[in-house]
Amino acid sequence: MKIILSLIVFFATISLVANASESYWAIRTDLRKCAYPMCGGYFVREVGSNKSEVYVKSLNQTVKGGGSTVDESLYKFAPSYTVVVKGDIKKDEIIVSKIFRLLPKPDKPFNFDSELNNFYIVDSKETNSNIEIKKLNSNKSEKLNSIENSYSQDVSFVPMDWLEYKVTTGESVFTVSGRIDSNKTVSIDYMFISLPDPKLCPKELIAVRCANGTIPTYTIAATRCLSFSGCVHRGICPLVVPGCSGGYTLKSYASKPNGCPRYYCIPSFLS
Repeated sequence: MKIILSLIVFFATISLVANASESYWAIRTDLRKCAYPMCGGYFVREVGSNKSEVYVKSLNQTVKGGGSTVDESLYKFAPSYTVVVKGDIKKDEIIVSKIFRLLPKPDKPFNFDSELNNFYIVDSKETNSNIEIKKLNSNKSEKLNSIENSYSQDVSFVPMDWLEYKVTTGESVFTVSGRIDSNKTVSIDYMFISLPDPKLCPKELIAVRCANGTIPTYTIAATRCLSFSGCVHRGICPLVVPGCSGGYTLKSYASKPNGCPRYYCIPSFLS
C-alpha cells in the first residue's frame, strides 16, 4: 500500500512540475523557403520577456480532459504574434496545451511589442466575489471588482455574452488599457480567445423536422452552442441586414417568436 501511495505522489509531482514549466508564447509562422525541418515551423517569443525569438520545427498539441486538438488552419499563417500558446519548448518543438487567437480590431491594429508586458488571464478558480487577474509569465496578480470590454464599442454586433464567458472562465488571454482605477476596474484592450470555438457542444442526435409549414428556431448560449427552441410559423421579418466590422463574418439563426434571423458577427477565422 505504501508503494502505491508513493507512486501516486511521485506521478502527481511530475504532473505539477510539468504544468508549472508551461509558459505563454506568441508565435509567427516561418515563411522562409528551405527544406523542412530547417524551415517551415514557427518562431516563438515569450510573453513578458525581451528575449529573442526561438525557432521550433513544430507545434505539438496535448489534449486534456476530453478536449480536442485545434485545426492547424486556425492558427498557421495568422498575422505575426496574433496567436498566443501555452506550452513548453522541448528540444526543437513546442508542446502546447492551449491556443489563443486575437480578436481583430479593424481600426486599431495590434502591435505585440507595445503590449509585450501587458498580458493577463482571469483566475477561473477564484470563488469569492472578487475577480483575480494574473499577469502572464509572472507571479503578479490583481484583485478586481469588474472588467470592462472595449470590443462592445470597437466591433459591431459581436456577442458580448460570448466574450464575457471567454474572459471569466479563463478561456481568453487579454491586454488591458491604462491602470486599474479607484473602483478596481480595468478595461480589456485586446482579446485572444481559446480555440477551438465553440467546443464540446451537445450533438444533435435527431434532425429537427417541423410540421404544418412551421420552421425550427434556436437559441444560442454564451458558449456559441445552438439549442433547438421549438417550431414556429414564419412571420414578417425586417429587411435590414446588419454589416460586420472588417475581419468579421455575419452569422444568423432562426429565432422566436416568428422565425426571423438573429444576426451576430464572429471573427472570420472561425467562420
